[in-house]
Amino acid sequence: MRQLSLSLISFYLLTSSQTALASFPEFFGSATTTSSIGNQANQDSEDPANLYYVPALTGWANKIVLSAQSSATSVEVDDITNIVTENSTNGQTGTATETGNANTSYGESYSTAIHAILPLRDKDFGALGLSFFAPIGRLAETNSGNPRLPEYSLYRARYKRTQIHANYALPLNENWALSVGAHMGFQISARVNTQVSLSNNYGSSGSAKTKINPSLGGIFSLAYKNDDSLGYFTFQQEMKSNLEAIATGDISNPPLTLINVGLDNMVYYDPHIFRLGYIKSFERLSLALSAEYQLWENYEPPTITVRNLGGTVKASQNFDSLALRNVFVPKIGLRFSLSDKTSLSGGAFYRQSPFDSDFSGGGNTIDTDVLGLTTGLSHEITIFSKAIEVGGAFQYHHLVEKTVTKTANQEDGSSGQKIGAPGYTIGGRVLMATAGLRIKF
Repeated sequence: MRQLSLSLISFYLLTSSQTALASFPEFFGSATTTSSIGNQANQDSEDPANLYYVPALTGWANKIVLSAQSSATSVEVDDITNIVTENSTNGQTGTATETGNANTSYGESYSTAIHAILPLRDKDFGALGLSFFAPIGRLAETNSGNPRLPEYSLYRARYKRTQIHANYALPLNENWALSVGAHMGFQISARVNTQVSLSNNYGSSGSAKTKINPSLGGIFSLAYKNDDSLGYFTFQQEMKSNLEAIATGDISNPPLTLINVGLDNMVYYDPHIFRLGYIKSFERLSLALSAEYQLWENYEPPTITVRNLGGTVKASQNFDSLALRNVFVPKIGLRFSLSDKTSLSGGAFYRQSPFDSDFSGGGNTIDTDVLGLTTGLSHEITIFSKAIEVGGAFQYHHLVEKTVTKTANQEDGSSGQKIGAPGYTIGGRVLMATAGLRIKF
């Protein structure tokens, strides 16, 4: 009976929440023209892909411009085998110790991004910019991951959610422009009630209600340009989307309350981002340099926390020993014009893990630093007097190998082995390919 009630609650939560996530454009770039140069802006004020990195740049746009792209991503991390998967802190018997493998099959995902620049009536009034990111065929795909076994919590469902960015950019003069905008998150509150009868004379029943409120995080950017260079600063505010739920599970005949719990989960998390960039153009070559400083101190692991509000369920025990840190992400990119209509790009970036930990203690969250290499090709064509740029980009992310060795004793300090003991290796690779087009009207 207890397992049945918990299963109903778990099903509801998994259809309402996601693993804690960061954003697709932060990880892979906003479009082919930015993904190919190391996930950073270029100098083109009429490239909607720049809306994510420096929306102020689009304040100088004179035309309506649309861009769209589709991406395929594959996460291939190292196997984690022959580790302790069950001990007295999570075992069904309370005493057994079992060994096995962690699920590291993260598979492929498919996403789309659509951007639009909409200049106002007079170019001196600036422009509106809209960006939309989503997994293909759905608004979101959820996966809270395993609550005890090792999990790359930033990869399990990191890219599989809808995001909307909106900005207004205003040129101050020929050299300076600024923008203000927002990105959207949400806060969920829910209540689930189940009543299950053990008698043939009484039927089982249930009820559920959910309230979803939007929340906004601010975006500000400032850009300076001249004939052959661009400098910019962008700030994107932190966004935390949370789930708070109350779940009950009762037996109606005989009357008995088994479950009355609160469940809390950070659905996804975007850190504060401070971004500085500089781009220099030469005759056929442009060099892009940028650096991001990301504040991760408010991140929480994506596992669901259970609070006992009455009944027979024991509250969650927090064994995660994560140490968080703010991270520095340097980037470099080159774009070479093969002709007036064709260009070849390449880039690289290095992203520190926000987890300053050797993962030897309790908890399931794991991660490692990433070295990313990027490349891409674009070509401009004309159809019905409209300039259309088509292109593609490819990224290889190398997850720096790291060895985890678990310390002695179980998570609660008692004699035995921790989950994940004796240890394992973190590492792997992520591949991303994207294709898209841009149309000027």
